[in-house]
Amino acid sequence: MTQPEFGRVELGAASVVTAKWGTGRADIVMLHDGLGSIGQWRTVPEMISAHTGACVLAYDRPGHGASAPVPESHWPVDWLHQEAQLLAALVDELKLDDPLLVGHSDGGSIALIHAAERPDRQAGVLTLAAHSFVEPICDQRIAEMRDAPEAIIAALGRHHQHPAALFEAWSGVWVHPGFSVWDIRPILHRVVVPAMVAQGTSDEYGTDAMATLTAEAIGPHARCELVDGVGHLMHHDAPTVVVGLIADMNDTIRS
Repeated sequence: MTQPEFGRVELGAASVVTAKWGTGRADIVMLHDGLGSIGQWRTVPEMISAHTGACVLAYDRPGHGASAPVPESHWPVDWLHQEAQLLAALVDELKLDDPLLVGHSDGGSIALIHAAERPDRQAGVLTLAAHSFVEPICDQRIAEMRDAPEAIIAALGRHHQHPAALFEAWSGVWVHPGFSVWDIRPILHRVVVPAMVAQGTSDEYGTDAMATLTAEAIGPHARCELVDGVGHLMHHDAPTVVVGLIADMNDTIRS
């Protein structure tokens, strides 16, 4: 296993840890899920870099891993849009011209918002089990997690410096009444780059309609991929399939 090159980028009040596989400026930027981190991508970034020859960058959003600031309560209902602004600052600070954005779950939502708000600042977007609106299945699942959080927080402690604060911030905003109306589909037609919306058919947090309606909202240059039998953690359940999808997308936008 090849160890990545770690770094830290100061973006205003945020201090963001990064990891890079390969040399030069990043060709692919990976955005983790709502409770994720660099380490929770496991070997997937290294596999992508080895398979494509691309330079792959992953980063921990504030409150995740060792990135700061640590949340003091649940995040505001527009937190995904704020994280898209942070992604924009990171892309600008690192002078990334045309990265492929690869986002899992909430990270995919952030990538889509960024692509809608800054359509000329990425070459493509690939989402894995992303959300574009709030489905009851997701709300219910997270509410159940909040009923018995101890085991989840203990597991998060392997990857995050402040696991309890992270869990409260993330889960608290998802079940907040003000977040129930969150829906980015009305802006997704502004995504003008090639897009792939991938989701497992056994996703515990979303129905197949989440993927199909998200792709439909983007428009004709979006492709929907439903991966049979795979759950929400696509890169854990089927890493080889995920790497293949990312490699295919990278080939498409670079050819």
